[in-house]
Amino acid sequence: MMKKSFQERFKLDDEVMKISRICLVVFFSFIGFGIFAPTSELGLYDPKWIRVLHALLTLGFFFATYFSDWVRKHIQTIMLFFFYTMSAHSLALLYWNSLYIGYLVGMILVLSCIGVSFVDRRSLVSYLGTVTSAGILIGLYTKEPQVDLPLYLSAIITPTLVSYLTLNIRLSSVEKLRISESKLKGFQDRMLNELEQANETQSNLVTSQWPKTKGIRIHSFFRSFGQVGGDAISYLEREDGKLALFFADVSGHGIASAMVSAMAVLAFKIHANAPEPSTCLKSIHTDLQGLVPNNHISACVLFVDTVTKEIHYSIAGHPPLIRIEKDLDPTFMEGKGTLIVSYLKLNLKDFIITPNAGDRILIYSDGILEVFDEAGEIYGDEHLLTSIKNHSDKKGEEFLNALYEDSMSFSAKRISDDMSMLLLEIL
Repeated sequence: MMKKSFQERFKLDDEVMKISRICLVVFFSFIGFGIFAPTSELGLYDPKWIRVLHALLTLGFFFATYFSDWVRKHIQTIMLFFFYTMSAHSLALLYWNSLYIGYLVGMILVLSCIGVSFVDRRSLVSYLGTVTSAGILIGLYTKEPQVDLPLYLSAIITPTLVSYLTLNIRLSSVEKLRISESKLKGFQDRMLNELEQANETQSNLVTSQWPKTKGIRIHSFFRSFGQVGGDAISYLEREDGKLALFFADVSGHGIASAMVSAMAVLAFKIHANAPEPSTCLKSIHTDLQGLVPNNHISACVLFVDTVTKEIHYSIAGHPPLIRIEKDLDPTFMEGKGTLIVSYLKLNLKDFIITPNAGDRILIYSDGILEVFDEAGEIYGDEHLLTSIKNHSDKKGEEFLNALYEDSMSFSAKRISDDMSMLLLEIL
């Protein structure tokens, strides 16, 4: 049978086990000292073999709590057995020895311990009722008691009441914990559901299915730092026939960043028909600046003519685009600009490039660059360019996966940001 998880029900196994072990140690110590007590000199009837057997059983079960799953599973039943046997032993000795004070102390000890050892009210009430009644009867029928009867009865009844009150207080605390745990589980379930929805939204923000054109093939790659991230890759087929591409990296992580990414993609789709890429970025900035107080966005927008292969682009605080020409080393493309949705004064420009057939354009987030090895060295531009050269024979998604694996190998798979890439292959 499969065990229920902690989230399915509140459990006190660890607490009960610790208290049970403490009680077993207390019982063993009390019985052990009794073995060496001068009972004969005091004129007490106390068979030594009973104490030795009881002490060995107690010690044996104490060690068994560390090694036996069966003992741990049935610890409450076992402890109830020990409480009954300890009580029966103490009550018999009280009767045989005319309420001798030493055995009364043992009875008080047992009655006091049980209140902190159980979470089952029915077992405790049954035990207290049985043992207390037996103790009172023994006190009433003992001849020549060594303790005044009122003192004896109060010594029996008082720890009984204390144990019952202690259990009620503990059960009240347990119930409050159960309620708190239930509320926490409900909150966790809601958060997991919201994260799943956010993750689904995030997946929709990073386009993986691209329109097929005769002149260009487009491939994208995305790995989130957490369950949801702040990167976005999207496109829109413009009214003039060109293809508008949007690549954005929102600062921060989690649901808040994913929400800003969604807003940025919506704003891009509204303004993707702007006359220039910089105009589109400025419009996104204007739309979001008043709505997003705590995040900024690095982004780039490209207008791609799939017939002439001419690309108009503008960069807003994003890492430079990389042009990969056939049989040549990869180079950074011209273009810089300020972040959008920030307090910086906008400074955005437009650039034009007409790549040749066989060229590739790589756009990437800074998460690819900003990983560190064990010595603290950053991956950076040089390692990325080297990786591009080493895998220049690969195409499409295979090429992007190879770049990602190189970055991961460098950092021993320790990442601190979302990692996304967009590749344009000119046919």
